[in-house]
Amino acid sequence: MASPSIYCEIDKLRPTQCAVGMKHVNRKVNELMELKEKQGVEKVASFLKSHAAPVVLKDDQVFLIDNHHLCRALYELGGDYFKDIPLDSNGITSSKPIMFINVVSDLSNLKENSQFWNKMNNEKWVHPYDKNGEGPVDVNEIPKKVSELEDDVFRSIAAVVKIKGGFKKSFIPYAEFQWANYFRSCFNNKKVDENNFDKVIDESLELAKNEEARKLPGYIDN
Repeated sequence: MASPSIYCEIDKLRPTQCAVGMKHVNRKVNELMELKEKQGVEKVASFLKSHAAPVVLKDDQVFLIDNHHLCRALYELGGDYFKDIPLDSNGITSSKPIMFINVVSDLSNLKENSQFWNKMNNEKWVHPYDKNGEGPVDVNEIPKKVSELEDDVFRSIAAVVKIKGGFKKSFIPYAEFQWANYFRSCFNNKKVDENNFDKVIDESLELAKNEEARKLPGYIDN
């Protein structure tokens, strides 16, 4: 399959969720910096094209329906990161953070906002839950820009637990949100910061083995 050649400024992408895990975002930032430093700009270009974000179009709006963490990481890297990365065969670069995109659907024919959001909800292309996992909230409360996504530390915890083998990747929509909310409930939404993050990860790896987690997507039988 050919690599995508369509890209969009990240500032023009509309999120379809309210929060990301910023510790997980920062981990991606460090990985992308290391990729560029050690393997060069061509490798970064190849990585970006192979991690295109799925989007839905409505008129002149581009709605991001996955890859929010990667998009936020690319935003955090800023325009300087992109100034020498070739985005096409002509060597065109960008002075702003961009993301390659794959258009999943064009819903411009749905003129009423209610029709649009009903379709998005039915297709599971929107997850209107706040940084504490509470909702659904009104879709107008979803941030309009990737840079405005709030921090949900339990999304970071779920991501790290998955990376460490606590559960498997699942193609069920919003699987990691379910794990984040499971860990949130186990810790009674306790404050997690730099001082106790690693300890909470260790405890969460054990919690992922519990019988109560069996119903979650990607649960690993022990």
